[in-house]
Amino acid sequence: MASEIGDDLPLVVEVVVPSIIRTWDPVSLLYDDQFHDSAEVDEEIENIHSSVPELVDVEVIGQSYQGKNITSIRITNEQNTVQKAKTLVVAHHHGREQITVEMALRFILRLLNGYGQNTTLTEYVDTQEIYVILTINPDALDVVVNEGNHWLRKNLRPYDNDGDTFFGEDDAEDVDGDGHISEFYVYIKDYPAEEPGIEDYDYSYREGIDNDEDGLLNEDEVGLVDLNRNYPNWWDEGETDVTTQVYRGTAPFSENETRAFRDFALNHSFAMSYSLHSGINATFFTTNGAGNWQEPTLYYQIATDYNDILPSGFNNLAGYPQLGESRVESALAGGWGEWMYVERGCTVPITFEVYTNASVHEDEATFIIENNSTHIIREWKGIYGYFNPVEEAINSLWDDLYASFDYLLEMTPRIDFDATSITGGVSTGENVIITLSMECLSPRLGSKDGISVIGENGEVLDSLIAVGGAQTIVNYPSITLSEDLDSSGYLILVGCNYTGYTQFVVSTGGALPPMDPLLLFAGVGLVVALVAIAIIVYKKKSH
Repeated sequence: MASEIGDDLPLVVEVVVPSIIRTWDPVSLLYDDQFHDSAEVDEEIENIHSSVPELVDVEVIGQSYQGKNITSIRITNEQNTVQKAKTLVVAHHHGREQITVEMALRFILRLLNGYGQNTTLTEYVDTQEIYVILTINPDALDVVVNEGNHWLRKNLRPYDNDGDTFFGEDDAEDVDGDGHISEFYVYIKDYPAEEPGIEDYDYSYREGIDNDEDGLLNEDEVGLVDLNRNYPNWWDEGETDVTTQVYRGTAPFSENETRAFRDFALNHSFAMSYSLHSGINATFFTTNGAGNWQEPTLYYQIATDYNDILPSGFNNLAGYPQLGESRVESALAGGWGEWMYVERGCTVPITFEVYTNASVHEDEATFIIENNSTHIIREWKGIYGYFNPVEEAINSLWDDLYASFDYLLEMTPRIDFDATSITGGVSTGENVIITLSMECLSPRLGSKDGISVIGENGEVLDSLIAVGGAQTIVNYPSITLSEDLDSSGYLILVGCNYTGYTQFVVSTGGALPPMDPLLLFAGVGLVVALVAIAIIVYKKKSH
């Protein structure tokens, strides 16, 4: 029967896990002001993990074609073992875009060095699981960084392009030793005398040597599959020519690298995520087969936000449409973002292009090396600078971009639950009703799924409506007691996979008037079973 006045009354309190007391010194890169190869990336991961084990968890999620580790780094307050809201940064699908590795590394350092110093960053780490994959293409990273082949985009699965039973034996090379592999453009002077200056493009070739002595130059390059064309969605519309820079592979997830990411992503729910690239300054959103944004209103709002966050003019090349207009291009065939949206329910998977130097494509960056009566040949040395800054400028680029990584964390949907009261019985079969305020802390993204109330054994006790971005809803979950309540109580979880979960303890607390939380804690003798260090208190609200 329901409790009478003076009997034990049901009580609900939140399990609050405190922030970790910071004991570590600021973490620095072992290799600053330079681009990392895969071995140096692994060293940085080990140093980061050993420096701040309280916040950092490391998991090898797979191996590349050549057997190098592909590693996920998770940053979170590890005292709280309950699932939290999750967000993701994955870098370096493409070999020559090594600047993305550097931006991801500095993102990790910002979180670790800001924790306990910056209130906002501390709150993000306490309430989120932040996953960072520094490189999904470590084989190509080594070729680009250590061998200077800044043309390499694809992974290192070998292929016999010229059919001579050898693999990758005749790629472009820096023949003159100037640190650049040049590309040469040949133009035909095909114009009448009365119309000088007209040139017709004929063909291009790259600097190199005929290593296999077959009379052909650079016809068997290193690299085969564009990893950002190897995902399933619209894959059948992708490029089948193995010699192109966007070859899709023999099948979706044909490559070790994309399978490693697939297996990782299948275990997580991300509402928003970044895939880092370079070669343009833009934030690209997913489109459907008709060429429209998947979430036009939301994406337009976020694009508008970026205009305030990113350096001036950063997104001009993205060509954002006005609200309601179509995009120009259709869905990216085999693209990461399309798979994340369609198959993994990621509402906002953003391809974040962090750098370009457009000036390297200007006419003055292409030098005429031959000008005869029939042809003009121009030499272009700008491939490195197009995708990557000089090493001395890496940190200044991060200074320009870190606010957009903070924005990713701000947008990740977290729910602030506040159980303000509870009424009902205390005996088996009786109901208790909780007055539950649910405030979404993300200004744009909501919970996506409905909110569930889950019991100790994993059973769903009640289902509530979803919460929108920046929305506050008061709901009244009802729980049928499966056993008599007592002062030791039992745990419930409230939340969903996109927002994470908050723990509450439902117990009997007696007819106690409101008092200091620590006195109440001592009076009812609650025990936290799942988080050894947690302190059960009434959560003090600051808003």
